[in-house]
Amino acid sequence: MFEFSLGPVTLCAPGPTNGTDDSQGLPPDWHEVIGTAGDQFRDAFTRTCLYLVLGAADASGARADGGTRTDDTVVIGTEYGNTAALARLQRYAAEKGKLLSAQYFPNATSSSASAFVNLRVGATGRSMTINAGVLTPVVVLWQALSALDRERSAVSRLLVGDVYAREAVADAQLDTPDVPCRDGVAHAYLHKGTDLTAEFDFGAAEVPHPRLMRTVCKAVAQGTDTGDAAPVAFAERNSAFATRAFLDLVHTLRPTERAVLECHAPDGRHATVTVTRHHTNSTARRSP
Repeated sequence: MFEFSLGPVTLCAPGPTNGTDDSQGLPPDWHEVIGTAGDQFRDAFTRTCLYLVLGAADASGARADGGTRTDDTVVIGTEYGNTAALARLQRYAAEKGKLLSAQYFPNATSSSASAFVNLRVGATGRSMTINAGVLTPVVVLWQALSALDRERSAVSRLLVGDVYAREAVADAQLDTPDVPCRDGVAHAYLHKGTDLTAEFDFGAAEVPHPRLMRTVCKAVAQGTDTGDAAPVAFAERNSAFATRAFLDLVHTLRPTERAVLECHAPDGRHATVTVTRHHTNSTARRSP
């Protein structure tokens, strides 16, 4: 069980980019926030992560690009991450062969978004990129809270989601052909604190779940007449939307109320996180 406080939660869903650099559907302050320096080394997923982190305010109201080095941990949960950059490198390699320039390599790693974020915000704590498939939201929360619990960091910056390259969509449709792939990344600050506790459960069913499924629900205090609220299902591939809904729900909890995020993979694996509020949170501000 982990204790923590939850800061602002934001979501960026830039529209159907298909992993390209097309600016259609991007927020109007996109270039103002992330700048264009070094843009040739950044793909759409990296830019989306930077936009969320640099544009967000922490609990004190300071912007994330203030230039001060911190012990913050950065945890990115993504199934496909920088696939667009990796695919682009492969295309360049096929075209140029031995003449391929080294400039194509800096952004073509599966964890380059994490590296760009850490360098830009001066985070010196743990840095990781996690792909746990359908279970990614729960696993990423566990890792982010572990960093706080083990005194590695006072703040964990959480980024969950995908911006789908054409190759990523094709791969996702191999095992979930009828599940939509919508671009989006959710961002949140997790702080040391005692407002909330999180409990985790991981396992595997003997009978596989019939389809990919994530559900978010609210459980009220025991002894009340209202009972548990009906769960909201998120059947799409991207974890960002279920994560945002879950963390938004956590912000609304009153003392003793619980929010539950449950993930089921088609192969039977499942993971659940239950967050309970113990105190009224007077410091965290929810972003629009």
